[in-house]
Amino acid sequence: GALQSYAYGVWVGVAAAVCAAAAACACAASSKVFAIGNIEQVAVADGTVDARRATGSSSAEYLRQLSMSQRSNGVFINDPKGLFILRWYREVKGDGTPPDGPRYQNDRACKYYKLTSDNDGEAFRWTSNYQIISKVYLKKHSTLPLCYSLSAADKKMVTSTMKKMVGPEAE
Repeated sequence: GALQSYAYGVWVGVAAAVCAAAAACACAASSKVFAIGNIEQVAVADGTVDARRATGSSSAEYLRQLSMSQRSNGVFINDPKGLFILRWYREVKGDGTPPDGPRYQNDRACKYYKLTSDNDGEAFRWTSNYQIISKVYLKKHSTLPLCYSLSAADKKMVTSTMKKMVGPEAE
């Protein structure tokens, strides 16, 4: 079939201790890294998901141990029992190469988001709906493979929300 010219992603706040990329991030006043992910797999927890444990430093272990039911037909991102496996988009420069500096929150150098086959070096793990901030719209780059740009409206929303969450250093 024809290649899609757009994709939907989700903007996620992940505890820095959970993600190696987050630990390497220069997010001055924050214990979270903010990244865009592509939903690869979805499930619904059989019981209640504890929001505090689902977003803490040991959230990956907590979520992995939950009893859950796979859902091939999807799960709403605001479902309190929703669980997602995400593949991270890597921030890249205009030529498709990674910028110097931190892997994420590199807003000035980041022109596009590249969907990597190796999940940007991260292990695949469950993410709870409590970590998902918003759905975002991504437009496929015409020549750079697997690279997408964030829509202007979503970029503005991401920037303003990050400022509220972590302060002016998020610019």
